[in-house]
Amino acid sequence: MPVITSVKRPSSASGHRTPGDRRAGGRKLTSPRTTRKKGSLTGYAFVAPLMAIFTLFYLWPAVQSLISSFFTWGLLRPWNVFDRSTWHFAGISNYRRTLSDPDFWHAGANSLLWLILFPALVIGISLVAAVAIWHMRRWSVLFRTVFVLPMTISLAAAGVIWSFVYNPDAHVGALNAVLKALHLQGELNLGPLHLKTGQWLADAGTLNLGFEQIRLVNIFVIIAAAWAFAGYGVITFSAGLSSLPQELVDSARVDGCGTLQMVRHVIVPHLRQPMRIVFVVSVIFALRTFDIVYVMTSGGPGTDSTVLGLLPWQQAFAFLTSPRAGQAASVAVLMSAVLIVLGFPYLKSMLPRKESR
Repeated sequence: MPVITSVKRPSSASGHRTPGDRRAGGRKLTSPRTTRKKGSLTGYAFVAPLMAIFTLFYLWPAVQSLISSFFTWGLLRPWNVFDRSTWHFAGISNYRRTLSDPDFWHAGANSLLWLILFPALVIGISLVAAVAIWHMRRWSVLFRTVFVLPMTISLAAAGVIWSFVYNPDAHVGALNAVLKALHLQGELNLGPLHLKTGQWLADAGTLNLGFEQIRLVNIFVIIAAAWAFAGYGVITFSAGLSSLPQELVDSARVDGCGTLQMVRHVIVPHLRQPMRIVFVVSVIFALRTFDIVYVMTSGGPGTDSTVLGLLPWQQAFAFLTSPRAGQAASVAVLMSAVLIVLGFPYLKSMLPRKESR
């Protein structure tokens, strides 16, 4: 007779599981794929409300603005994506008129001045203030309050404050009162620089660069904006300095580093990442600035201080009887494209890098 031998199942310790072993102790074991799928669904459930708000209040208006830039319309005859009677297709005519408009390029030159001067002022003022707060422990609270307090007010309110500072009447304007007390009123001609005191927001003079003549009224508006925005840089740099190793500072002092050498060789390299953040945020703010320019000068005198952020408002609202809102939308689309181009390298640098094997 043949001998029947029992076949022994491989145990779970051997690393092989049979379908019958998938239930242990009455519990069903789930596969890693199922676990990952449930985790993804849970994540999507948490993100869904935010994505709905983002789509409704940001993405859809942005798409509408992009589509409306290809139509001719005005505020008295608005364009509606759901009403075909308001569709007066213009194609790329709005973009062609925008790119051939001298006001657009003049506003672009003023915005370029903002892109160069505003981040430089913000980073310079913020770095000096943050180092002073870090170095002078005794007066750190006072310094921090002085530079951070302007962040608590809106830029429109900051524009009103600085409009009083620049007021041509010496009994009202603080700047003219100081210059009058020091007997420094008058004109200054220094090569390409022609400065007039008194009318800071009307006729402050010019700076001739050869290829372009810069109206100094832009510079005085930029100074006011940098004062209101410097608190952001002070907070960012102060947070970076709080993580500066004390051993590194002590070693630099033992090696004989003075204050300037400490800033150049220790503090600035340590603040490289915070400086990049402040620079990118300042550039984005400079390109889309509107409120402080509108409050202080309304783009004037003439178009001397008009920037790209103010130009769409002028085209859309100043000419109610003329259908120029489509052209204003094209300016906004071009500005958004520039912002994306400038912001993409920063966002890419913030992503975690994959280590090469």
